[in-house]
Amino acid sequence: MVNISRFRPADLLARRTITVEMPEFLLRAFECRLEEANSDAAEEERVELEHLIEIQLAEGLTLAEIAHLERQVPGIREAVSKWLAEIG
Repeated sequence: MVNISRFRPADLLARRTITVEMPEFLLRAFECRLEEANSDAAEEERVELEHLIEIQLAEGLTLAEIAHLERQVPGIREAVSKWLAEIG
């Protein structure tokens, strides 16, 4: 009998760089939000554009969506919980 090895699941908290093309008005809106978020913020509390976009994207996920995605992406619920703990 052949021993079938299982692939290790992807690290859902691993960071991956992507390139995104977007209209100028969206970029300007993000830059305004970034300026607001960083005004009067201590150095260790300042956020970068990447962080702001990441948070904005994550806010679109609902608990119901995460539960549904768990079937297709095992471990996503735990990854989201860890990510929230890291940014909190």
